[in-house]
Amino acid sequence: MFERILFPTDFSEPSMKVLDYIPALHGVGTREIILVHVIDSKDIGLGASGGQGFLGTVSNQETEARQGLQTEVQHRIIDTRRALEKQGFEVTVLTPAGNPGKEIVAAADAEGASLIVLGSHGRSNIRDRLLGTVSEYVIKNANQPVLVIKRGKESGR
Repeated sequence: MFERILFPTDFSEPSMKVLDYIPALHGVGTREIILVHVIDSKDIGLGASGGQGFLGTVSNQETEARQGLQTEVQHRIIDTRRALEKQGFEVTVLTPAGNPGKEIVAAADAEGASLIVLGSHGRSNIRDRLLGTVSEYVIKNANQPVLVIKRGKESGR
């Protein structure tokens, strides 16, 4: 039923909590995990603006910032990929740049995902809100079912 799962992560504790739930989906037919980390376009802009005293165009600075972020992401994603592969999943890794919510929805469509499983930060100041803005965007705009793993009470948050 859920052969291809899209697992977006920002490597935070709430997003990595999804790893506890993915093995249970193996029994319902999950064979492939599409591991996605979106390099937020805001982070690229911040990295590029940090080089104001250096030679080069803003375009070059943005390219260098993007490459630096992608290198960092690749190093962090290797362990996650290996852990999933050891559990018998085929893993595809995507690291698009842009708006996280939009890129997650676009990746799910482009990759033919049958389910999106994501963790929620719940960073809202309003106590009753459980989901973060990326989770909310994905839920409202995804063409696939979305399973949201909210952070647990054991973390004290």
